[in-house]
Amino acid sequence: MRKIYLIFAMSFAFLMGCNPDGENPSSQQNILISTDELALNARVSLDGAGVIGILDPNVASGRTAEVANAIPMILVAQVEAPRENGKTLKATHVDISGDYAFVGYNLEGEEYLGAVEIYDISVLTKPKITSQAIFKNADISSLEIVNGKLYIAAAFDVDAEPGISSPAQLVTVNVANGKFTSDFVKSQLEGFVATSVSKTNNHVAVTSGSNGVVALFDNDQKKIAELAISDLRATKYGNNVLAVLSGTEGIQILNAENLSPINKIATVQDVPQAKRTLDMGPDVLFAAEGSNGAGMYKLPSGELIKKFPIAMKPEGLASDEIVTNAISFDSNLLFMANGGAGLGLMDLTDLDNIVSLGVVDLSGSSNFVKYHNGHLFVATGAGGLQILELSKVQEIPLPGISCENVTPYTGNANLNVNSNDNFRYSGSASFQNVNIGGNLLFCGSMAVQNNMNLNSNGVFEMNGTFAFGQYQKNNTLSINSNAVLRISGSAVFYGDLNLNSGATIEFVGSGNSITIYGQVRKGNNVTITGNFTDTEGKLK
Repeated sequence: MRKIYLIFAMSFAFLMGCNPDGENPSSQQNILISTDELALNARVSLDGAGVIGILDPNVASGRTAEVANAIPMILVAQVEAPRENGKTLKATHVDISGDYAFVGYNLEGEEYLGAVEIYDISVLTKPKITSQAIFKNADISSLEIVNGKLYIAAAFDVDAEPGISSPAQLVTVNVANGKFTSDFVKSQLEGFVATSVSKTNNHVAVTSGSNGVVALFDNDQKKIAELAISDLRATKYGNNVLAVLSGTEGIQILNAENLSPINKIATVQDVPQAKRTLDMGPDVLFAAEGSNGAGMYKLPSGELIKKFPIAMKPEGLASDEIVTNAISFDSNLLFMANGGAGLGLMDLTDLDNIVSLGVVDLSGSSNFVKYHNGHLFVATGAGGLQILELSKVQEIPLPGISCENVTPYTGNANLNVNSNDNFRYSGSASFQNVNIGGNLLFCGSMAVQNNMNLNSNGVFEMNGTFAFGQYQKNNTLSINSNAVLRISGSAVFYGDLNLNSGATIEFVGSGNSITIYGQVRKGNNVTITGNFTDTEGKLK
């Protein structure tokens, strides 16, 4: 059968089971499960890992911002896309719950092939893949995890998959501790592709694409209601309503219990079959709107609050490469996956003063984004996934190094502390370079992207979280004679650490940790004291 798919520039064991529609159990043999973490994590690397800057779209050359970024961003890993039978899949969707992330994949083109992977993100700097399910006859469009059950929107090859009569399928599976713990169960709906899924209080909402529907399924996975809407791309439940996005009919706000209409939002007609997403915050809806960027609307009225255009439009790219494919909102931050125009970031803390923070300095295109609780996943098409951690400190850290008489840092991205200076700062800041000849205290979250130097007799005290450098990029933090680095909290070095003769590192209090991925060079009479965990064993 001809495959209609979403255009999205982005050992083994067999399961047996049945589904409520009488599916042939042999179809479960077309789902291949792997929990071989050693093999799965061979795709995870530190390439490009480290402190990431934000590009200023107002500067023609796209240089990093001159003012220190208030949200330190750390690229903790890059993950190559999975391959099956010599074919490379592309990430299509990500959802996050607690210590785990769930990633869906499909194969671009006519052939059906997909996957779902589970990532353990409990250790912020070391994400790992714990399980993989390869779908031999299906593409995975979207997924959502709620209370230990994974809901999947998929498209199946009806000629190859037993027991189904429609390509569009809702698939569910139980998960726990990073593993699939039940059979996969399918329920079908009209349409060629199930494009999106969202769990409501009492039902599961699923959309299918061209000539498709939005359907509600009960907890037994029986379809109880449906509404025909053409070219549906996405659905999202929240604020006691269900929103659906059509490429031709705009956004509809529906009653989540029976699909009766509440309001409608007109949007510009989109290109056919393109990936788009919705997200919600308290009383607001966000929509990815292709070449028009993103829109923010009041709920349930649908009144427009704000349009967010694509901040940076690189020269030499076709117009269909500069589109907002996906958006993600959490903790007052809005991320926009803008294809070849990168990953845009907005601060919506004050809706009367919305701040465009710029474009996150990542390689490759940004085709999907998911941000939740400090975890950021960005899908880059055939480039796989980029996994980042963000630190936006709201409070002064717990006692360790004293944080009295500190003020929030709002200065330049290049910080110079002269020998007679005694600076005491708090909050979150990401710097380009730091040079310390006097005394610097920072309480909160601090990152330095390029180089840092503690001159003789300089003192740097850090209470909270600290990150330095980029992996294998010749970034160096040097501690010179009689200089002191004093840490209370955690520190991660992606660059190199030079401990010159007479240098000192002191860990204050308990529960401290240091992770060093770069090289450590030690001179004579180097002093390291206090209680700490050296995760990579580099300070021995």
